[in-house]
Amino acid sequence: MPNSEKQAEEILALESIFDHKFHLFNEHQYEILIEFDLPTTFTIRFNDKISLIQYLPPLSLIINYHDEYPSDEPPSFILSCFYFSKIDLIKLCQKIDEFSFIPGEVCVYDWIVLIKQEITNDFIIGTDFIEQENDPRALNGYIVENAEKIFQNLIEYNQRREDDLFRTQLQTCSICTDIIPGIDCIRLHRCGHFYCRSCLNNYIRITLENGKFGENLHCPENQCRQALLPTEVKQAIQNDELYERYERLTLQHGLESMEDIVWCPR
Repeated sequence: MPNSEKQAEEILALESIFDHKFHLFNEHQYEILIEFDLPTTFTIRFNDKISLIQYLPPLSLIINYHDEYPSDEPPSFILSCFYFSKIDLIKLCQKIDEFSFIPGEVCVYDWIVLIKQEITNDFIIGTDFIEQENDPRALNGYIVENAEKIFQNLIEYNQRREDDLFRTQLQTCSICTDIIPGIDCIRLHRCGHFYCRSCLNNYIRITLENGKFGENLHCPENQCRQALLPTEVKQAIQNDELYERYERLTLQHGLESMEDIVWCPR
């Protein structure tokens, strides 16, 4: 079978496997966004900071076909991943170079399997590596100065993915036990507990009437002492007048608790 036919068949197979993660630029070039198969909880580390996440952004693999693939040589490629260091990307390029290529056999899927093995259960954002010789196939790797920013970006990406998944699934309100779409729930940022808008609205109104506001307005879950954020209060009650009262009482309480504040008698 001619190389062009084998290339076309490989493209069809990869497009079927990776679906919307596969982007065909032309008959000789395409990109695959590789998502890592993570365990339920996954540890990322930066110096003494640790965070548990479930999702990592995809790594980009760009493949360029040439006339000698797959009969004689593997295709050329480019790797891009902002949370791999430049050195780690270069090492990964070298691993792909060392992969046992069989003339006449397509290899891109095997490369993807090799790349997926680069993430273990404990991913460390490094800060002590020494720059090596550059490899033009390794793009967008981070440098030491950006390590802390990369760590925070991964946490934020994971939060967005969790929020997106939550909104698309059915959820059970812990107060009324109704089953409703996640998009109709309010998920509290500090603790992760969630409730339907109606129940959280009623809870907040009753709690305000009982004189609790600000940091004393806690999550309804038993034993949970996390305070609701002002944005969550506003989202739940959807009443400008009531929210202004909440803000006013919270501000007044905050000022009264400051020992260096003295009220003007006038």
